[in-house]
Amino acid sequence: LDASLRAKQDEERDLLLHLERIKFSEERIRIREAAFEQNLHEANMGRDDLAGVSVEGYEAIAVDEIKRKIERFRARLEEIGGIDPAVVKEYEDTNARYTFLETELGDLKRAHESLKTLIEELEEHIEKDFKEGFAKIKDEFHNYFRIIFGGGRASLSVVKIPIRGVAPEDAQKDFDEIGEEPELSESAYVEGIEMVVDLPRKRIKGLSMLSGGERALTSIALLFAIAAVNPPPFLILDETDAALDEANSQRYAAILKELAKKTQLILVTHNRETMKCADVLYGITMGDDGVSKILSLKFEEAEAYTNR
Repeated sequence: LDASLRAKQDEERDLLLHLERIKFSEERIRIREAAFEQNLHEANMGRDDLAGVSVEGYEAIAVDEIKRKIERFRARLEEIGGIDPAVVKEYEDTNARYTFLETELGDLKRAHESLKTLIEELEEHIEKDFKEGFAKIKDEFHNYFRIIFGGGRASLSVVKIPIRGVAPEDAQKDFDEIGEEPELSESAYVEGIEMVVDLPRKRIKGLSMLSGGERALTSIALLFAIAAVNPPPFLILDETDAALDEANSQRYAAILKELAKKTQLILVTHNRETMKCADVLYGITMGDDGVSKILSLKFEEAEAYTNR
């Protein structure tokens, strides 16, 4: 009987101890539940927000490890200190400046592309106009050359003359400006216009073999060709006929009369044939008092006066 009573008493103590453990566990659960509720409240969340959250696949994390991490982060924040308002202001200013410069850069890139396209179009337009104008001047030069020389042929062509020992960027500089001769560059050249003439009844094709008068006439033919293609409002010729003989002067005067239909000509000359083709003559003379005087004469009025 005593043994049975002691066994019952031991069993009762075990049950009471187990009950106390259950109560302690329930209290811990209530405390954690209260802390969890507080965390949800601080996060502006409710239990319903966690209804769809699955906990499958998540590894258990030790609470002590989390606390240690929190303490480390808190210590680092204390070392860093609070946020300086000046730093925030500097960031905002820098960000605004960056946004402004980024916008400006975009505008510059678009402007660059627009200018690049415009330059390409202008270059194409210039090249086209040059070729058309050059072809017209070439034809007019040939015609005026034949009129002046009474035959022959004259031609113009665009040439590229290579320059030995000159870098491409220095190809169009004078040798005096270059100084010491640089290394040979095959791509260095100078563009220019080559003039080829063939005088009638002569075996002369180069300008270097022409006489002074023939060179003057050739230059006059080219000048008149340019003026014929693109007539200027007025054209000043300063003794371009000085090296001409009487026969060439007559041809020169005939061309002037034809050219005067398109543009006004102002001539400085001592050539009588040239004076004859003028509409108005202005002369400078000096009287007995040593003062220069300007005299003018219109040929139409002079002819009318002499025919009376």
